[in-house]
Amino acid sequence: MGRSTTAVMLLGLATSGVASTGMAQAETVAPPVASEQVAPGVPSPPVEPRAPAPSVPGSTEPALTTTVDASRAPSVPARFGADGPTRTARGTSWDAWGEGRARVNQSTAFGVDDVGTSANQRTWAQSRVLAGGRWAPSDTLRFELELDALSGFLVGDAMRLGTTFTPRPFPLALDGNDRVRIIPRKANVLWTTSVGQLSLGAQTFNWGTGMLANDGAGAAQNDGLQFGDAWMGSVVARAAFLTKPFAGSKTDFVRALSLFVAADFVLRDDNASVFDGDLAGAGVIGARVETGPTALGALVVGRRQVDRLDPNRPGATRSLTTVAVFDAWGRHRLDLGRAQHLTLEAEATLIAGRSTRPLSDETLAGADVLQLGGLVRARWDVDPAHLTAALEAGYASGDNDPRDRVARTFSMNSDHNVGFVLFDHVLPMMTARAIDRLAAPALSGTPPASARFLVNPGAVSNAAYLHPVVKWRPLEPVELRLGYAFAVAASDVADAWQTAINGGFSTTPGGRVFGGRVYGHELDARVSWTPTLPGAVRLLLGAEGGLLVPGSAFDGVQNLGTPWLVRGMASVRW
Repeated sequence: MGRSTTAVMLLGLATSGVASTGMAQAETVAPPVASEQVAPGVPSPPVEPRAPAPSVPGSTEPALTTTVDASRAPSVPARFGADGPTRTARGTSWDAWGEGRARVNQSTAFGVDDVGTSANQRTWAQSRVLAGGRWAPSDTLRFELELDALSGFLVGDAMRLGTTFTPRPFPLALDGNDRVRIIPRKANVLWTTSVGQLSLGAQTFNWGTGMLANDGAGAAQNDGLQFGDAWMGSVVARAAFLTKPFAGSKTDFVRALSLFVAADFVLRDDNASVFDGDLAGAGVIGARVETGPTALGALVVGRRQVDRLDPNRPGATRSLTTVAVFDAWGRHRLDLGRAQHLTLEAEATLIAGRSTRPLSDETLAGADVLQLGGLVRARWDVDPAHLTAALEAGYASGDNDPRDRVARTFSMNSDHNVGFVLFDHVLPMMTARAIDRLAAPALSGTPPASARFLVNPGAVSNAAYLHPVVKWRPLEPVELRLGYAFAVAASDVADAWQTAINGGFSTTPGGRVFGGRVYGHELDARVSWTPTLPGAVRLLLGAEGGLLVPGSAFDGVQNLGTPWLVRGMASVRW
């Protein structure tokens, strides 16, 4: 195999989300009381249906604890700025929650390559049903169950790009194949002892900002500050132990220190699905401390994944990826007076390891993995005005040389949304189109192995971005939201097909060798009405829309225009 084939294979690894492969499982043990579970659709925290509530506005992590008290309902989350109404458990020792979601999407036709091939998904509907509950028969024992069904594409224009020789290019199928699946997001038991807490069974989780390990309930929790929806979530079968070994210390910081260890078998995430034949396991160790307005966390994860059988790999072998993940996260809240709050948050991740996904004469022994990602976020809440403003800046490393033996492209979790047109819609279609062209006679006539890893699943990858959002609740059930995203490539933009036919030199979807790096400007808006009905049931009705003004990274793409997407939203949450 020559240089161009090598470039394609390394691109497959680079865009495969190895960052998620290592990190989507890199979550702490599901926080102990974190399962007084508020429902998916509950206002707080904004990522996972669980309680007690965070003490910091915009937090995605409740405080870790080592006790479970079934004699009382969890505390009511505090509301900040434009946060929606809060929810408490339905009973002192039990709770039940759920969400029924429907979305109707309309997109413009836009070109996805240099010959003007049009994105075929114009009008389609999506759905999701989450239902769960918990029961605590004693102060030290709790059971949880939550199921996910009818998730993803429902009816309309099914996604056809990327399916020419790869039957399942997206983790969540966009053609309706996932509708019949019922995923056990939670099926676990949690036991508290005098020395710590043990949890066992299927669990979802979130760590830090949620950019890597994400529960997948996402913005539904308090409608957050994101646009679009979370659809996947990281689900694992986990055995975990958490303890506060210095709970008797006189020093606040030492007393609040939580240590945890976990062993995971991955059921589903951005990179692996046991239902499709992938086998992935991870070991997790970490620490977290929260004292007053400050919270800090550190995590180390080792993950090993054997991918499903790829008929295009010679010898019917399976590719293997082994990575180590190092993550640091912190958050601090400042009270500004007059019921105003400023919350600062940051997370950084380094991933290193080896993978045999690339298969060429240059990577017969595998490729090295070395990736970096992170974000910083500031959130300002003005409680009397019911106003929240946030600014997020993020970075996901890219790879300037797809021909070498190091895969450097980092991918955030697909449920961490930055807008919902560029990363969720345009780039997935362009990358899917690229793999349809890879088996063309003009190249090799043979589909390359690992082609599905070339498709962006809707994740921030090879990008640096700025993303301000303003949210205002002029009336209790009414919310208005405006957002803007400016994104550039962190390294050269390399379309798999174009790069292959240009000798392995990074080439954009429009055929520009070492072309521009500006992805463009995205404008988003959302309006929603969320009344509370009898029985603590919340209804959500609304609409959101986004428009992308493409940048130089898409020069040469024919009939691209200004891609837009509008959605009608309806949800029932209980």
